[in-house]
Amino acid sequence: MTSIAEVQVALEQVCEQLRESYRTARGAQQDLDEAVALLSEVSETHHESLLPPEFARAKERFPDVLELIVTTLERIQRLSAEL
Repeated sequence: MTSIAEVQVALEQVCEQLRESYRTARGAQQDLDEAVALLSEVSETHHESLLPPEFARAKERFPDVLELIVTTLERIQRLSAEL
């Protein structure tokens, strides 16, 4: 049988993984922003855009991904506190 303390330890591990996921996603968002800016600038002197449309879609989705990570982290922390 699993004790409450074991569940809390597991939840804390998940929280740490979510924190790391947030840091990684935030870093990826910054890198993508830089890439989009650079490709947009270079595209101005090129006969066609060098910016893949997937980059723009990914840029639009990052805020939702980050919000999902934060919301999940908050809910897990609240659950752990209630135990």
